[in-house]
Amino acid sequence: MTHDEPGLFDLPEAAPPPPVIEDPLISPEQIASIRNAFDTARIADMVERQEVIQSGVIRRISNIRELYSREVRQVLVRIERWGKKSEASSGSAWDNREEDTWIDKL
Repeated sequence: MTHDEPGLFDLPEAAPPPPVIEDPLISPEQIASIRNAFDTARIADMVERQEVIQSGVIRRISNIRELYSREVRQVLVRIERWGKKSEASSGSAWDNREEDTWIDKL
């Protein structure tokens, strides 16, 4: 056997693993947009803000800067819904409906 031929136990080298793509953390602009959304929804209590953010992401976070950039949209949608929920508590379900019914259109 020559040195150019593979031997019985010579295995081909494994291909290098693909690069790991890490999610980018939240940007300062995204943090500002979340804070503006909280102000618009009139959510000022830090405990309530934490609860809203936790309800929008699956994993446990202790600081807004631990959010990933891809999670910001989910959190913004959750803040918007949370704000509407708190506004709707002032009247009946009929009074707080979002669309006009056929009766309203008459």
